[in-house]
Amino acid sequence: MSKELSEMSLDELKSQEKGQTIILSAFIGLVAIMAVAGGYLTYLEGFNVFTVLPVAFFPLVFVFFNNLKKTKSEIGSRDS
Repeated sequence: MSKELSEMSLDELKSQEKGQTIILSAFIGLVAIMAVAGGYLTYLEGFNVFTVLPVAFFPLVFVFFNNLKKTKSEIGSRDS
């Protein structure tokens, strides 16, 4: 069970921010690879499940981005 952002120390928040940045970057890369592979497979074989997979995972990018944005906002509010 993770803590609320307001309950974390500044060091914990910065550590979480770093982890979230790495995860977001990796996930964007993976979704991009899935999109390229899906496009290629669609070109070769026509419409299939790999065409839809990147579209299904893309909303998670926004979830990860919003979580990172909240963490950065909490860090910014404490630095002031």
